[in-house]
Amino acid sequence: MIRICSLFIIITAVAISPIVTTNFYAYAVQAIWRDYEDMKELVKDIRNGNKDDDNMDWDKFRDSTVYKNENEDIRDCIDLANKVGGKLGDYEIVRCFDNGNYYKEKYTDEKGIKSEQNASKQQEVNQSQSQQQQQQEVNQSQSQQQQQEVNQSQSQNEEDVSQTQNSSDVNPPEGCDSSYPDICISISSAKLSCFDIPYKNFKVLLPDRHEFDSDGDGIGCEG
Repeated sequence: MIRICSLFIIITAVAISPIVTTNFYAYAVQAIWRDYEDMKELVKDIRNGNKDDDNMDWDKFRDSTVYKNENEDIRDCIDLANKVGGKLGDYEIVRCFDNGNYYKEKYTDEKGIKSEQNASKQQEVNQSQSQQQQQQEVNQSQSQQQQQEVNQSQSQNEEDVSQTQNSSDVNPPEGCDSSYPDICISISSAKLSCFDIPYKNFKVLLPDRHEFDSDGDGIGCEG
């Protein structure tokens, strides 16, 4: 019985050993940076062949002390390397460490990066065109408003001139006030009111000496 148990333990250990070894190796490969706080030392060991991982876990590496302690240019370079390559390899870490602009310079003319740049430029153009269109609409509205004010002013001037001409062109009966061409109000009469005369709704021209047209609409003693 003891021999059978021992044999079972040995077989189980042999079967599990490759799995444990594989998982340990996978963890070690996916975290080649875990023993470092300075990227300089990590890059040194990668160059010497002591560390090797062609498909690094980007999310874990991004949260590592090694990544966070580096300057912004190198971090941006690593971000771009992961983005355009679809994965991150140890050799890309080395290249970015040597030249923070390595992948930016390399992929400036590549389709993916160029498309983003074109999209950004197109967005800026669209925004500029939208702003120009809005400004044109504002200018057009202001111009229309100014033209309306000019037209109103001209119309009022023409009306005033017309009233003045009508006042001067009327030839009332002798002794009648020319401001009231439809009726005869004596020029020599004292100041009157609508209660003093029998007329209603008659034409009034300037000057309205008796103030029969109190609201200035050209009709006297309305009612």
